[in-house]
Amino acid sequence: MKARHLTFCLGCLLLLCCTSCKKQTNRTTAQLPVYAVQVQHPQWGEVAEYREWIGALYGGSSAQIEPQVSGYVSQKLFGTGELVRKGQILYRIDPTRYEQALARARQQQEQAQANYDEARQNAAYYRPLVAGGSISRQTYTDAVQREHAAAAALEAAKANTDLARTDVEYCTLHAPIDGIIGFAQADVGSYVSPQGAPMVLINSVNPISIHFSITSQEWLNQGGPNGALRPGAKLKLILPNGATFPAPATITGVDNMVNNNTGTLMLDAQAPNPDDLLRPGMFVRVRAQIVKPRKALLVPQHAIVSIQGKNMLLCVDAKERVTLIPVTTGLTQGNMVAVSGAINERDLIITEGTQQGLMAASGRAKVMVKDETLPPAK
Repeated sequence: MKARHLTFCLGCLLLLCCTSCKKQTNRTTAQLPVYAVQVQHPQWGEVAEYREWIGALYGGSSAQIEPQVSGYVSQKLFGTGELVRKGQILYRIDPTRYEQALARARQQQEQAQANYDEARQNAAYYRPLVAGGSISRQTYTDAVQREHAAAAALEAAKANTDLARTDVEYCTLHAPIDGIIGFAQADVGSYVSPQGAPMVLINSVNPISIHFSITSQEWLNQGGPNGALRPGAKLKLILPNGATFPAPATITGVDNMVNNNTGTLMLDAQAPNPDDLLRPGMFVRVRAQIVKPRKALLVPQHAIVSIQGKNMLLCVDAKERVTLIPVTTGLTQGNMVAVSGAINERDLIITEGTQQGLMAASGRAKVMVKDETLPPAK
């Protein structure tokens, strides 16, 4: 009788314990937080490999305006940063003393011309006389020598006149090229000379030149002279403010040797710059497509989570259970990245709420699919 009573008590105690454990388990499960997440199917698309380098801008051509004569600047006919045209007058140097020198040279030339005319006439007059024996051969020879001397003096006088005229012309300085003019180093009243500093600098900016360097390894990897960076290839220019320059640049040349100090190869490119937006001295990012586009499975970059250095995607099944799928990332296309691994276009991956998805994957939360993000526009 006592044995039956003891067995009954133990059974009741065991039943109470099981009921208590079951209630505790249900209560724990019910208390897991539930988070709404957004999901998306991976999308097939094309990706290409791009590389970027830093490029420096240079004027297509530059010209320093240097005086060829000495004197004081009497006029400055431009403003800083103006677009000037070839042949436009930029400076005038006081020409007074050079005009006076030209007047003297012209007078000397006129006197030399008169002397030559007289000597030439005398030689012509003596020529028949010496043939008839009316004058001596020496008299005629002297007349011819005076003619030659007068002719030489006339040529020297003409050269002096031309030189004096050139000096006067040098007093007016013109723009040798079209371009943007910089800060003036000489102003009205400044004394300038051929031995002094340049008066101003003009940079031609349309087209504008871009110089950038790539490593020898990059040069070999992209195919050398027949690769993506061959002369004639197109480049994109990314401006310092992040905007893309509307016109592409064209590679115009590749240096013939690698710099031993840096291990890099210099490339030149040119871009049209009709609005003078780009200026020499600026730096831009030069972007080139190295590999042709190829098909790949794409997911948003922010859907990738990193766990202990490995890239993962959070996949949600039909019962809203979350699992981690290891993937290998590849090339990017905008905000999308190519992935490979145990993933396909039918899977649903979490794109918004990845932290909550990680909690659900570890059993510390539950997720509820809020909506499915539309695939990116193609």
